[in-house]
Amino acid sequence: MAEKESKVQEQEEQEDNRVETIVKVAVLVWSASMLTLSYWEPPSGKKIVDFDPTFIASIFSGSLAALGVQTGKKKNGNGNAPKIVDNSKNKVGIK
Repeated sequence: MAEKESKVQEQEEQEDNRVETIVKVAVLVWSASMLTLSYWEPPSGKKIVDFDPTFIASIFSGSLAALGVQTGKKKNGNGNAPKIVDNSKNKVGIK
C-alpha cells in the first residue's frame, strides 16, 4: 500500500515539474518575442509595439536564470582571471 502511495506521489511531482517547466519556457518565449518586437521596425516604418523594454528584459533574464541558463562573459581562454594593473604611479592623464 505504501509503495502505491509513493509511486502516486512521484508521478504527481513529475507532472508538477513538467507544468513548471512549460510555464517557464512559455514566459521565456513570450519575453523574447516581446523584446524582439520592441526593437524590430517593419519597412512601413511603424513599430508593432512601443514600450520601454527594460521590464521585459528583466523578465527575460529572470526566466533564463530560472531555467539555469547563464548569460555572461566567460573567463579568459586560459582560465586565469584578468590581471589588475596598478596605475597609481602613472604620470599620464589629468594633473
